[in-house]
Amino acid sequence: MAKMSDKVIAYRYHVLDTLAKGAFGTTYLAQDTYLSESSKCVIKQLKPDSNDPAFLKIARRLFEQEARILGSLGNHPRIPNLLSYFESDQDFFLVQEFIDGTSISKELSHDKRWPQSKVQAFLEECLKILQFVHGLGVIHRDIKPDNLIRRLPDQAVFLLDFGAVKEISRNQGKTQLVETTIAVGTPGYMPDEQIRGKPHFSSDIYALGAIGIYGLTGIRPITFERSLEDEIIWEDHAEVNPVLAEILSKMVQRDYRKRYQSAADVLADLAKLTLQSAPEIAGTDTQVQISQAKVAAPAISDPAVAVSVKNDSQGTKPELATIFQVQDSWPDPSAAALKKTDVQTAVQLEQETLRVPADGAEHQPRWRRTALRLLLPTTILLGAGAGVFFLLERPNELGRMTAELNQLYGQQKYSECINKGESALASLTSSRQQLLNPLSKCYLEQANQMAAQKKFGDAVQMVAKVSDQSTYHFQAQEKLSDWSTRLLQNARRDYEVNGNLKQAMASVEHIPQSSLIKPQATLEAKKWQDKHNANQKKIDTAKKALKEGRAEDAIATTKQIKAPEYWKKVADQVQKEAEVAIANRPAPQPEWQPPSQTAAAPTWSSTPDSPVYEPAPAYQQPAPAYQPPAYQQPAPAYQPPPPPQKEVVNVCPGPLCTQ
Repeated sequence: MAKMSDKVIAYRYHVLDTLAKGAFGTTYLAQDTYLSESSKCVIKQLKPDSNDPAFLKIARRLFEQEARILGSLGNHPRIPNLLSYFESDQDFFLVQEFIDGTSISKELSHDKRWPQSKVQAFLEECLKILQFVHGLGVIHRDIKPDNLIRRLPDQAVFLLDFGAVKEISRNQGKTQLVETTIAVGTPGYMPDEQIRGKPHFSSDIYALGAIGIYGLTGIRPITFERSLEDEIIWEDHAEVNPVLAEILSKMVQRDYRKRYQSAADVLADLAKLTLQSAPEIAGTDTQVQISQAKVAAPAISDPAVAVSVKNDSQGTKPELATIFQVQDSWPDPSAAALKKTDVQTAVQLEQETLRVPADGAEHQPRWRRTALRLLLPTTILLGAGAGVFFLLERPNELGRMTAELNQLYGQQKYSECINKGESALASLTSSRQQLLNPLSKCYLEQANQMAAQKKFGDAVQMVAKVSDQSTYHFQAQEKLSDWSTRLLQNARRDYEVNGNLKQAMASVEHIPQSSLIKPQATLEAKKWQDKHNANQKKIDTAKKALKEGRAEDAIATTKQIKAPEYWKKVADQVQKEAEVAIANRPAPQPEWQPPSQTAAAPTWSSTPDSPVYEPAPAYQQPAPAYQPPAYQQPAPAYQPPPPPQKEVVNVCPGPLCTQ
């Protein structure tokens, strides 16, 4: 049971439990609060080794590049989907689909050896996943039991934990997506070239082979015994078909050049093993039923050929009993004529069916080949008699239409290709598969053109038409996820920034139901609508309060609106208007206060039966009486001094005397 936590990541993901902690970061089990309570997801928090801005810039670019690759990988049904990725506080986060299941490591132990059939089925499941992964140019590099999980409802095997993004914190500024000088993996499951930091696609095949040997022997790969040539010695510890043993030994060759070079090569050899393991027609008492596909011709009701083969240990020719189930009437022979091309195709089909490996030809009894030759033409003739043998329905017309669609595709006339292809499919009752590929690639290219013109709504509707039976399905799903995400981002911007709820809702409506983004987009759209109505109501309330002169109430209401950006701007504008209204109010007049009295006579109640005594106020010292100043003698008036007298000098008698 998950351990509840108070931690919330990005205001959305409520952490339920910590699944793992390591040098690269932490992995959490979380609940997406934007979705239902059962919507669990796995969040991987990756911590860069440095806070240097230049390093973070490169790390961010590598993280986003790797997230896009993980998004592409998630298009495979056995790889968890990448739901989201984002950066917060200089940490990087990956949000992936939660797979409810048990780790393959819990199925492996020294006392729990797997039967050969389980090992073979396990290898086939995992190799098909690897074939897709390697097709995208991605090497997992950490395939081990802990990274393989068996889903509980259907026991399907999933491949988890693509560790390439873990190198973000180790590249130290390198621009390569895969840093080849660093060994990434788990001891025991890493071949020599991967330990040297030079992984190949066959490195993943080695790891898968090591798990297969672990299952058969119960011996952990880290403890495998090795020969002088450093090859794994394991066959003495397991009861295994020699062919499967040869396949596993080739998967774990020390020299990567001697290993299988692709998952498809391993699957091809496993398919041969399956054919050899199937019940043989001359083995035990066996009954082989070859049934005609359901046809519309009324002349034959479920035609079939049943062959009973009895075992003959002496090598004598077995007895064949042929039983036909037919109606009383046969179709018109003129309608059942086989064309030359039909016969050639039937002969080719017979030859392919009877082809056996050169090294095993001597083990194929003549009578067995005779039995097959007897059955196949009979079935073909029955189908031809009905006039609608399912492998050969209108071959000339289908071939012509396929060639025409391919020609239109080459001429980049995608609309015309789509119109003709859809019309042709509508007229066919079977053999539709031949037209799916040319039509699907026209859908895909037409959608690419729409997306290039930023018409993501039209693009997702077009790419959703690509058949899941065509070879373009995974590519179409990748585009569908990418463009649906772009539509959702545009819708968020229309609502949060522009306040255009109608346009945002229209963008969400364009996302097809087949898109993995659709549930999230629908839920977000519902929240946008609720938030829009709530914010609009608050703004209306604030404007009404402002109109009625209650500016303070208007401000208090607008402060309740925190998001999104558009509504925050509207609230800020109303708040500014309220603040202006408060600033423009006239200053309040002071209230009139009556003059205070210095003394008052006691007041007696006029009611005789309930006198109320009111004491006189406390005595206050009266102000002193005015005293005029005492008389003082005025100062005498100012008398200026007399002017100075000029002194006269008498020079007479003397030499100056003129007298």
